[in-house]
Amino acid sequence: MGTKGTHLRSTADPGQANVIPPGGSLTVTGQGGTQYVITQNTVANATARGLYVGINPGAFEAFAPNSDSHYNGFQATVSHHFSKGLYLQSAYTYSKSIDDVSTASVAFITRVNDQLSGAASRGLSDFDRRHRFVTSLNYALPFMNNRHDAVGYVAGGWEVDSVIVAQSGTPITIQDSAGGAAYDITTPTIATADFAHGFGCGNALNSGGLFSKLANWVNPAAYQKVGLVPNAGAVVAGVTPPTGFGDSPRNCIIGPKQVNVDFTLGKTFKFGERQNLRFRTEFFNLFNHPSFQNPLNFGFADVEQGPNIGKITQTVGTPRLVQFSLKYSF
Repeated sequence: MGTKGTHLRSTADPGQANVIPPGGSLTVTGQGGTQYVITQNTVANATARGLYVGINPGAFEAFAPNSDSHYNGFQATVSHHFSKGLYLQSAYTYSKSIDDVSTASVAFITRVNDQLSGAASRGLSDFDRRHRFVTSLNYALPFMNNRHDAVGYVAGGWEVDSVIVAQSGTPITIQDSAGGAAYDITTPTIATADFAHGFGCGNALNSGGLFSKLANWVNPAAYQKVGLVPNAGAVVAGVTPPTGFGDSPRNCIIGPKQVNVDFTLGKTFKFGERQNLRFRTEFFNLFNHPSFQNPLNFGFADVEQGPNIGKITQTVGTPRLVQFSLKYSF
């Protein structure tokens, strides 16, 4: 199956400052008609370099239906009623979702890097999961069903239910929170980090097993802080340097996968034709298997963390939980 979304809303800053190329200049007219020639890109002159003269580039946002999305997936389901009370159903999805933005937020900008072009934001959707496997089963246990004595009444008629979910992780964007300063766009700025020499999306993920990568989901050596824009001038201590945008794309690193098994054991005790008592024991996350959240909770990892870039500190879901329930019907 496939779907396509058109005219989706994005939030961007259309006043993003121009960057003067090497050897170039920008002439602006101030109050009284005085003309000024700008040859450097500094944070201090960002307003003068803005697309709208006299308006701070970070002073407003634009909401426009200028984005789109594409989803393509293969979906398969198999189910079967086996003999002696067993029903099994399995579903598998292999898919890929691509978009410019994955949220219609009106509070913050949603585009990444260059605000004047959606191309810089295009990548895997924030919610993309390449593989998803779900199996559910219901089994009416056949034991003691033919006995009509007290033992059969207590030990017979039990049912088990289970749901097993295994799925790929969602994408992560490695950002530089100090990037994009030269453009003075609306905060928070979502500027990606730079790849270090020899690294890219294919080899930036840390090696090793799941637990060994919790401190660094990505290789710290794979990323570096964004550099200065051209004609940045001298860097002054205590003054924000005019940094640019990074070259690493949005959502090119996949976070940790999730696996969960829920299990239920239950029986209905009947009292005559109209009354029954249903007992259930439910195990959520039966094997107490931890599923980990993406770094920083929001699908972002910040190169400013240095050696701790991509650190995972939280889990998804709950640890093993057992609950008992009784329901009396009449």
